[in-house]
Amino acid sequence: MMNYKFLLYPLILLAIWSAIFLGTITRPALLDDADSFHAEAVREMVQSGDWITLRLNNGIRYIEKSPLMYWMAASFVTAFGLEDWAIRLPLAIFALLLTLLVWRFGTRYWGEKGGFFSGLVFLTSLGPFAFTRIFIPDVLLSFFLAFCLYMYIQISVDTDSEPRRIGPLDIRCAGFYASAALASITKGLTGIVFGGAIIFFHILITGNWKVLKKLQIPFGIVLFLAISAPWHIAAALANSDFLWFYFIREHLLRYLGMRYPKDYDTVPLLVFWGLHLVWLFPWSTFLWGLGRNFPRTFRPKDKTQQVILLLCVWIFTVLLILAFGSTQEYYTFPTLPAFALLFGKVLSDIESRESQSRKWSIVSLGSAAAITVSVGVVLAALAWTGGRSAGNLAVTLTSNPEHYNLAFGHVHDLTAATFAHLAPLVYRTAAFLIVGPIAALAFALWRRWTVSFLFLAFMMVGLTHSYASGMAAFEPILSSRNLAKVVEYHYKPGDRIVINDFYEKGCTLNYYTGLQVHVMNKSFGVLWYGLQDKDAPKIAMEEQELLKMWNSNDSRIFLFSEKGPLQALLARNPGLKYRILAEEGGKSILVNW
Repeated sequence: MMNYKFLLYPLILLAIWSAIFLGTITRPALLDDADSFHAEAVREMVQSGDWITLRLNNGIRYIEKSPLMYWMAASFVTAFGLEDWAIRLPLAIFALLLTLLVWRFGTRYWGEKGGFFSGLVFLTSLGPFAFTRIFIPDVLLSFFLAFCLYMYIQISVDTDSEPRRIGPLDIRCAGFYASAALASITKGLTGIVFGGAIIFFHILITGNWKVLKKLQIPFGIVLFLAISAPWHIAAALANSDFLWFYFIREHLLRYLGMRYPKDYDTVPLLVFWGLHLVWLFPWSTFLWGLGRNFPRTFRPKDKTQQVILLLCVWIFTVLLILAFGSTQEYYTFPTLPAFALLFGKVLSDIESRESQSRKWSIVSLGSAAAITVSVGVVLAALAWTGGRSAGNLAVTLTSNPEHYNLAFGHVHDLTAATFAHLAPLVYRTAAFLIVGPIAALAFALWRRWTVSFLFLAFMMVGLTHSYASGMAAFEPILSSRNLAKVVEYHYKPGDRIVINDFYEKGCTLNYYTGLQVHVMNKSFGVLWYGLQDKDAPKIAMEEQELLKMWNSNDSRIFLFSEKGPLQALLARNPGLKYRILAEEGGKSILVNW
């Protein structure tokens, strides 16, 4: 007889994924910085037909990234056209694949309810959603790493089951090496180092060196190279400097914080670790349960404890590696599936038996409700008392450029007036924060644990849409799509588009118009290296060159600038004549005609 409950759980996860990821896939516009210049690499890949060497700004080499995410997005763009949602679709699909993998992983070792709760935790935690709002490959990397370790744990722990084989080859080993290879063309050495270090430390701790014989290493090396080597070889043949640039500069020197130019920052280590409470919200309220399940020995006999040990080694190894290098907030993504599985086990234990853990759960839910209600009240109070601004959203913000090299650095710009300007959205967010945990606590008191957990999940569906609405509200500030459309409307052949800073400050101009842009700062950012090529387009401009062209009648110029750099330029050149063509989000388009 078919197990309908087994089918019901993935269908619920699919419905929640659709509400969260498909429901927000069209907004906001792609953002300036990594979001749009990665999308620009996809656009140029499709237009040029060159799927080996990535390029930006209409032909400038960008060889620092692995290609798999770009290949996938380029395939969707080829099929559906250059649409923002087509660019984002690979991330959404892999969020679903990773959710289903976590569900299957948990089901195998925790049972059906444990697997469902594991998938639910991953899908509705804040981190997986927040880290897929920008077009970066970390969700793909996390899937391949998780799949690789899922195969490994079956090989090392499931000793009582007969492996499926194709001749002498274990299918689990094939999946293990194929996944590792795909991780390598998703995010370079990161996927290999994470996976290899986790397995090494797990074997070292458990003393299970016999598993090496089961991993069919000679076959694995051949399969790994067959998948990962072709692109690396092709890239090295097409770019004589690729091997040094990609492996030394972009892997080793970046990890050590020694790459030049240093166009990135690092999150302080304690903050980086502590932010897991945010990325795993609202399930981090059950953090106490991880301690209760922590293995009491490094060499447990019980299969469940063996799996828990691997998950703990998974988390600690990734965090240990990152502790010695530069860190951005989203670097923690590969630990989130392991955390989700551990939390899924905790929720399953709570739901399945009367125990002391239920009392702890009620205390945790009560504490979480108190915190979220307090946060909701504070947000509502800020929106109520922040004062109404007569201008647009941009005038309510402060400027803290020293934080902008972090992924979420713009959070420092918010003021009470910002919350007041977004009052309806803030009130809605506050309502989710207040109602969701209180309802979850109420159902927990009635011993309706599954309903309680689902209320937390449904709260997160609402909060993710609030997050997306907030990003859409900040679109004029974080993106320049509307200004790009103005430029595109007025542009004539021979005109020049100039960014009064480095490329990332206004790279949506390039992406949304398809027109090459000039930059006033060539010594910083992603174009720095490519601009040194002998055959690179001459798009870097000095200020005197700009002024000479500006004051001549030979060329029409669209000058894009943020407020600070523009004020500095005008202060140095008080007699400069210009007309403001468009303004939005603290940015302006000036023209000399």
